[in-house]
Parts: sequence; structure tokens; C-alpha cells
Amino acid sequence: MSRAIPPPDPTPRTLTPTQALQATFRSRLLLLFALLLTQVLTVSAVLWGERQNAERAVQASATASLDQLVRVTADNIRSYMQSATQIVSINSENIRAGQLSAGDPSGLSVTFQTMLDVMPQLNGVLIGHPDGRFVFVRRDGPDDSGRFVRVIETRPARTVLTTRLDARGVVTDQSAAPDPYDPRTRPWYRQAVARPGEVVWTAPYVFASSRQPGITVARALPDAPGGPVVLGADVQLRNLAVFLKGVQITPHGRAFVTDSAGHAIATSRDWPVSIRERVPTLEEVADPALRVLLGAGGTGRLSSGNHRYSVDGQRYTAVVKPVQLQPGVRWLVGVYAPESDFSLGLQPSNRVRVISIALACLLSALLAWPLLARAVRPMSTLQHQATTDPLTGLRNRASFLAQLDEALSRPRDTDPGRCLGVAIFDLDGFKQINDRYGHAAGDEVLLAVGARMLAAVRPGDTLGRLGGDEFALLAVGASREEVRLRVEGVLAALIRRPVVVGEQAHPVRATAGLSFHDPAEPLTEPHPRTTLMARADAALIAGKQREKGRVWVAGESTLATIFL
Repeated sequence: MSRAIPPPDPTPRTLTPTQALQATFRSRLLLLFALLLTQVLTVSAVLWGERQNAERAVQASATASLDQLVRVTADNIRSYMQSATQIVSINSENIRAGQLSAGDPSGLSVTFQTMLDVMPQLNGVLIGHPDGRFVFVRRDGPDDSGRFVRVIETRPARTVLTTRLDARGVVTDQSAAPDPYDPRTRPWYRQAVARPGEVVWTAPYVFASSRQPGITVARALPDAPGGPVVLGADVQLRNLAVFLKGVQITPHGRAFVTDSAGHAIATSRDWPVSIRERVPTLEEVADPALRVLLGAGGTGRLSSGNHRYSVDGQRYTAVVKPVQLQPGVRWLVGVYAPESDFSLGLQPSNRVRVISIALACLLSALLAWPLLARAVRPMSTLQHQATTDPLTGLRNRASFLAQLDEALSRPRDTDPGRCLGVAIFDLDGFKQINDRYGHAAGDEVLLAVGARMLAAVRPGDTLGRLGGDEFALLAVGASREEVRLRVEGVLAALIRRPVVVGEQAHPVRATAGLSFHDPAEPLTEPHPRTTLMARADAALIAGKQREKGRVWVAGESTLATIFL
């Protein structure tokens, strides 16, 4: 006999006050937990997605930024170093044409000193003869404003005359003490004699005179009037290092320059190891990040291209590109930096801390602080954009004119010998590049032009882009001739070689209009800045109608011709 199932009790269960209170409390806890869990899951999902996107964006930003930095740096280094080749070529042609006598030490000394005055990239100019005669002029003094001149004669007997001059050209010391120096034993002389007629570059070495590391560019002229000679020019590597230290890199990044043999030519920050008696290799002075980039095989593993690697668990991005200084002379420019420098300080190991901060922000009024920080962050960017040309990174028109106003407003008695010049440059034939190859190619050409001009100007000069293919230069010098030579140097830097965009080479030429303001003259115009710019612009317009590719000086009938 089966047992009957009793029907359900229709009377609901009654809770005691304590049970009701506990149930209510548990319900509130469950609701709060559900809310917090939803917030945590939402924030975690958002942060995880943003983190993934941020890591990809950081990697792309790091590669793009370093690639842009390497391209601009390589172009500047190429322009900077090729001044030595240019001087050697000019001296060679002058000697062959009879305009410069290889047997006249006095004339050579004066000419070499003038070349150092107009070519700040050079450290010294020299000439050596097969019989041991030697003429050498280099910069001297703590600020390189003086001159060191050494003349070695072997006829009728060997004599060595060493002269030091101050910045005004006044002799401060002169000695005829014997010196065993023989130019024929130096690397630059032997390499040039071994390859007559070619321009040769030495490996980096320590100069015997200044005890500073540098490069010598030389050329042997076996058919020179009066007998064979070897001409040369010195470039100190410390000047290249000063340039690299001025390049804006990330806080923990480094830029460096090396040759095919792996020498540590220059760096944007001091190496962790110091070697002074010779030029070391990258392997000898590398920090851990560069050592990994070099690889276990040493400098032979350093290759061009983009690299991504880890050092002690930290991701690094590196860009290495070649710099062809001349046929047979190839250097490498590299930049590397931790990717954390591009991620606003958010490290992968701090994810727990980031989530905790996000939860605290959701549960408190402190959420306003990151919002406020995000709101005011663009203000510094806006200030930078207000004074900088977005394409070339040079000063824009408003910033350039403001600098010109400041220069004109300086009291005349502070520097009575100062000569101020304003030059306006206009690219010749640039419209055809835009029309034929497109504005993207035109922008690449303008970017390269801006980099070359910036490398050619002296420290203290102001270079800006007025708009389109027009650039402007504010230069202050001791004389009008000095200012005009500097403007000619900028034009020479532009036409030295074409700009290559993709696989297309674009020859670059420009015409310049130049006007002067002499502080000794009274300011009769109500707006001297407008007058200076208008005169330079008028000289440019008239000059382009008459003959392009030159510097036209307002108020003068003669033209300055560029000799390459």
C-alpha cells in the first residue's frame, strides 16, 4: 500500500525581525557586490582593451618617431660632414687653376684661416708636401675663437714655426722650437697618396695637435703646379657629439653614429665607459640596450632597419639607417629607446595599481583629477603649435617675425659692430614637383629642405618657414659680407645633391633676396621689420625674374655667385 504525498503548505514562512534584518543586509550586500562586480568587469574590460590598443599604438608611435628622428639626423650629419669634402675640392681646384700657390706658406695660412671663419663645421685645414713641408691652421682656445698655425719648412734646413692668434687675429705666442712631426707618416697622407686624385676619409683617430678625436678628409694632387701635394681638412668628432646632444630624444633613449668598422663616433649621451687615448668601438662602450642591439657577434650584427627587442624584461625599439657621405664612405645612424618612454609612464607591471586607481576613481570624487589633467594637457601642445611650422618643425611666420622684432629692438650701444641681415628664400621649380608628383612628394621635399637649411645655418641664427616653399633667415654678423657668405652657404647646402623621394630624385635650387639693417643707422621707419622684409622680398622677386639660383642683395647691383 503506497504512502500518500501530503499537499504543500499554503502558509508562507514567517521571518523573525532578526532574520528579516539579516536578509535585508544580505540583499544589500548582494546588490552592492553585483554593482561593484559589474564596475570592476566593465573597467577591467575597458582597461584591457585600451591597454592592448595602447601597446600597439605605442609601438607604432615609437617606430615612427625614431624613424623620423633618424632621417632628420642623418640628413644633418651628411650636410655637416660634407663641408670637409667641399673645402678639399675647392682648394684642389684653386691650386690647379693657379689661384692658390702650394709653395706660399703665408698665403696658404691666410686662406685657411678665412675658410675656418666661414665654415664653422671644420676644425682645421692643411697641406703636406712629399719633402716634409707642411702648413696647418686649426681652431684654438677654449671657445675655438683663436687660431693655431704651424708651418714646417725643409729648405734649406728643417724649421718649425708655431704661431697662436687670438679672436682678433693678434699674435699671442710664437715659437720656433724643433718638432718631430712629419705629415708623411700620418694616416691621411698615406691614404691619399695611395689613391691619387680621390677624396679619402680616414678612420676616426686622435689628432696629434689637439689630442681630440676626429676625421681627416684628404686628396692627393700628383699633377699640382710646383709638384705633388696632399690637401686635407679636419672635422672634430666632439662637434658632432654636441650636435647630437641637441637632438630631442626620449628621456632614456640614445642616438649614436658609427662607421663601417664599428667606431663610436658620436652619441647624444655620454657612454657608460670612457676611453680617451683612442676612438673606441661601440662594443667597448655600449650600454646594455646597445649591447643587445649589437648582438652576440659584435658590430657585425648591427644592421639597418627597424628592430624591437627586450632588455631585462623591458621592450626597446631601435631604428638604424645608413648615411652615404660619399662613394665608399658609409656610416650608420641609430636611435634606440624603451617603449615605456612613449607610453606616458604606464608600465605592464603596474596593471593592478592602475585597476585599483580606476576603482577608487569610480567610488570617489577624485575622478575629477584625471579629467582635469586630461583637459589641460593640450595647452602646452597648443603653445608649441602656435610657434612651430607643423611640417618642417622650424619656426612659423609669426614666430620668425617676433624674433625679428626682438632683434631690432635691442639697444644699439650693446653691440655697435653688429650687422643684421634678413634673407627670404624661394625654391625654384617647386610648383612643378607638386603638379607632377603630388603634394605628398612636395611635403617630403620641403621637410628635407628645412633640415638642410637648419644644418647649414650658424648657432644663434633664426630660420623659419614663411609658408609654401618660402623660408626666411635672420642672421647677425660682423659685416655684410659675412652675412652674405652665410646665406650663400645655405644655398650651397640645398643644391649639393637632389632630394630623393621614393625612387625619384628632385634637384633642389633656390633664389634668395637679402636686405640689411645696420644698428649704427637711425631708425627712421615707423616699422623697420616691415621695411626689411619688404626689401628682401622685392630683391627676391626682381632676382627671380633676372636670374635664379643666386643671392640678390637689396640696393646692390652686383650678385653673389655660388661656386661649388
